[in-house]
Amino acid sequence: MPEITVYDLIHLFEEAARTDRRLPSAFRKARTTSWLEYKQEKMYMHSYHKTEYKIVPTALQIDRWWVACEILGRLVKDIDTKKIIWLRAKKIPFTQLGRAFGMSRHKVKKVWEEELIYLRLYLQLYQKDKKISSILDKICVRKG
Repeated sequence: MPEITVYDLIHLFEEAARTDRRLPSAFRKARTTSWLEYKQEKMYMHSYHKTEYKIVPTALQIDRWWVACEILGRLVKDIDTKKIIWLRAKKIPFTQLGRAFGMSRHKVKKVWEEELIYLRLYLQLYQKDKKISSILDKICVRKG
């Protein structure tokens, strides 16, 4: 059985925040144009318009994003704590979080650390459960 650490949880939430940005939006923007379609000459084909790259998440990243959302949704009870964990995963500084939640940066960091330790202990305590063990396997993916 893999041993879970707080750093695994931090990495999981940071990767989930990155994956969340890469997922398609919930609503599709309508495209309307009055330009006629025309064929470009070969020599101007790659230089006239700038190319836009779209990075799509892999299936493993989407699974880990889903696991992070389930952990936040089911295990964390306080809404402010959920917001602190998710915004910290987006790399927002503790000082900015403290101003947003009306606390000092030290208090925000303490709440964040305590909740991550609680999550680690909860997952470690119930690792015999089949559902929790499959979640642990997805959290503790190590690149070797």
